[in-house]
Amino acid sequence: MDDSSKLKNDYDNDQGLASKRKWLVNASAILLAISFSGAKIEEANTFIFKIEFTHQDGLGTLLAFTIMFFMIRYYSYAKPYQDQLYAIWTERLVSRPYFYLYCQYSDGISGVVPDSRPSKIKGEYNDNVRDWSFRYICGWPFFRFIEHKWIDLECGGDIQQSAVNIYNNLGLKVYSKCLCLEAREQIKSVFIHRENLDILLPYFIGGFAVASHFFNSQLLLVLKLITPTA
Repeated sequence: MDDSSKLKNDYDNDQGLASKRKWLVNASAILLAISFSGAKIEEANTFIFKIEFTHQDGLGTLLAFTIMFFMIRYYSYAKPYQDQLYAIWTERLVSRPYFYLYCQYSDGISGVVPDSRPSKIKGEYNDNVRDWSFRYICGWPFFRFIEHKWIDLECGGDIQQSAVNIYNNLGLKVYSKCLCLEAREQIKSVFIHRENLDILLPYFIGGFAVASHFFNSQLLLVLKLITPTA
């Protein structure tokens, strides 16, 4: 079972995550209904007593803050899966020929990854370097790095690492190309690998629901403009 299949299986069987996702989506759907259709919640029945709501504006705000809390709780459960998704799509990204290309005839390598190597491991053959690995890192907001790790025999076999800034070391052209390929990979991941949408969609629904409450008049104006009239 590959990493993607294992992730899908773990995600589908995570009851805690499913519970938090359900609460978040349901609360968001209620707030969206209130914001866009003018729906009102008159009362709520509990096992002990019945609650009647008289201040509808306050109810919307209460729901908005409740959704924010649900998003935080959902994040705490979804974070391990988000980290795995990140590792999967960045691995697919650096496997592209633009990042790493091996020539079987010359036994050489080319691309962004080899060009970004620290001087210590720059040479094609270095008897003091073992187990060289690399990964793509997205820094905030638009910093991008190639992180290199290797075992340095000259330093007693210690693990060395270096995060190389793509823009600073390889220039604007390479940096821009990396961002374009990254965007394509992320879009592809959302539409082709369903686990990405399954995990990320509740955030979008929750965020849109909160925005629909605090920016209700602006969103209704946009909705009116794009809605065809008879």
